[in-house]
Amino acid sequence: MATVTWAHFAIIANNRREAILALCLTILFAIVFTALQGYEYYEAAFTIADGVYGSTFFMATGFHGLTRKDHRKNIRKYNTLNKKIKEPYWVTGFADAESYFSIRFVALKDKKLSWAVNPVFGIELHEKDFFLLKQIQTFFGVGTIIHRVRNGNPSSIYSVQSITDLQNIIMPHFKNYPMLTQKQADFELFCQIIELMENKEHFNLNGLSKIISIRAAMNKGLSDKLKIAFPNIIPISRPLIKDQVIKNPYWLVGFVDGEGCFYIRITKTTLNSQMYLKFIISQHTRDNGLLHIIKNYLDCGLIETISTNPNQSIFKLSKQKDIFEKLIPFFNKYSLLGIKLLNFQDFCEVAQLMKDKEHLTDIGIEKIKFLKSGMNTGRK
Repeated sequence: MATVTWAHFAIIANNRREAILALCLTILFAIVFTALQGYEYYEAAFTIADGVYGSTFFMATGFHGLTRKDHRKNIRKYNTLNKKIKEPYWVTGFADAESYFSIRFVALKDKKLSWAVNPVFGIELHEKDFFLLKQIQTFFGVGTIIHRVRNGNPSSIYSVQSITDLQNIIMPHFKNYPMLTQKQADFELFCQIIELMENKEHFNLNGLSKIISIRAAMNKGLSDKLKIAFPNIIPISRPLIKDQVIKNPYWLVGFVDGEGCFYIRITKTTLNSQMYLKFIISQHTRDNGLLHIIKNYLDCGLIETISTNPNQSIFKLSKQKDIFEKLIPFFNKYSLLGIKLLNFQDFCEVAQLMKDKEHLTDIGIEKIKFLKSGMNTGRK
């Protein structure tokens, strides 16, 4: 606070007694002002608080934002994300959500065969999830991480491209802990190509054609360049993935770390604001069956198809009783590892506020709005 001199008080005081009184009041104000930054104060007309999202000013709301105690709590929240990955089923669940198995073809010059074949297992995440890729890299003990900015969006990419590492580390993992989405079909085709490459089949035209035929059944099929170069290629039959079973709860934890969304919905009416807790998992309709398996595993929720996007299905849980009695206890017992853990923790704070009926008060509404503003896309 700026230094206050007797000259300042001479302007507002007619005598020494009033000057001393003004000085005492100024010091008292400074003490109270400092205290307000570190402690809850609900009756003030204005409040300033230092939090993990920076200084926040609320005028005449009665809500002060985050206290210094809250700030320390949020720091501890971020520290919880440095957990070492120990559960292989978590890795599989997260890979089901975020990974890709791909075969890349690179055009060569001055070679007998004009294409090089490069198999890749990869995971690309937003830059803020870099720490999670480091944990996955540590879990496998192989692979590299690079950083990329595309269309202004920073991301980190973990990839394994060594044939030896793919054969000895990546493939055995997903054979022992198989995926449940249709991505498992891509993995099985990927393994077929690795086997052909192990037998040096990619060094002759017949073997290369076999590899391209398999690649045509993977992911989104062949690129336009490959279709032009190999116009007579017929894709092989894609493996059918069915009878999926969630064998371990950590598969679901990993999958939610990748695809789940903990969400607070606030709707305004003429009289008040309505608060709703929601949990959503979105998938392509080809994995609609898996969403039903998740629904049965959690014993709650609904499966819906988005009218504006007929290729997308969602598992939605919005019944508050199920959220309180099934969803929250599940993830309290089996902890998330990524940024979704922070969203879940804020989700739980809102749930507790609603349980305590604080969402029916102005202070509670402001708390919930503040927590919501820092979740999902609002989390920096």
